[in-house]
Amino acid sequence: MTCTGNRDLFDDFGVAASPTTGLASIIYSDDQFDPNGPNSAGCDATANNTSTCDHTAIATQTSGSGIFTTKKK
Repeated sequence: MTCTGNRDLFDDFGVAASPTTGLASIIYSDDQFDPNGPNSAGCDATANNTSTCDHTAIATQTSGSGIFTTKKK
């Protein structure tokens, strides 16, 4: 049995919600090369899954119900 990844544990993340829309954003550490996104200097497909590609990523909710609810009066 072989392993193709490494032992990085990037479990550092945070969650925030917009106070006006209630839509959530998740901010997390990532070490993956993204061909369509901004990458740190020196990060390319050959450096994927290494400390060379360490960066902060953000995933933002763009639709659906927000996490805040408003009560009708």
